[in-house]
Amino acid sequence: MDCPTEKLGLRERKKLQTRSALITAALELCDRQGFDATTVEQIADAVDISPRTFNRYFATKEEVVLGPIEEMVTAVVAALDSQPRTGNELQALCDAHVQVFTEALDEESPSPLFDQFMVMNRIVASSPAVRARSVEMGEWKTQSIRRKVAERMELEETDLRVRVVMSTYGALMQLAMDQWHQGAEPTDRAAMKECVQAIESTYETFRTTVPGS
Repeated sequence: MDCPTEKLGLRERKKLQTRSALITAALELCDRQGFDATTVEQIADAVDISPRTFNRYFATKEEVVLGPIEEMVTAVVAALDSQPRTGNELQALCDAHVQVFTEALDEESPSPLFDQFMVMNRIVASSPAVRARSVEMGEWKTQSIRRKVAERMELEETDLRVRVVMSTYGALMQLAMDQWHQGAEPTDRAAMKECVQAIESTYETFRTTVPGS
């Protein structure tokens, strides 16, 4: 599969690289010295840009720390685009998420996404401001994926059929995450493989329990 960034011009690729570097720097600084103690100036300086340039990429510290959420949603939406249109959007959603996680675990070209999520989650847990913004980002995540599902189904986002698909898949993902955690905090790439297995096994259980799904 072609990498989306390979189709972009040099300027666009540099913007993506700067954005990625800002996320990495923000996560490292906030994880090490605390969210409140970290300034935009420090994050910008770590990437050798000005605070003014920082604001072209992110409006606030909260947004840069939660950057991995946007990265994940962008990857899932792109993965949905590559799924065959069989009429089974639950299967497409499952396969899209598994594809993103599997690619993040690729040993030949590993993605920093999983490690960034682990750091982000620590910061979210320690900062009420970031936690509040993460709730808003969660709503945006759902809207973005719902928009793509509605497009694939050739329906309006508000159509009951789209809402049923999204609600069902949301419940399946929650079950998968509960199965994955099992009271332990995932901290390494072996845990990510278990996450993929949890998603696949939860959907398979649903498929065999509800015939025709």
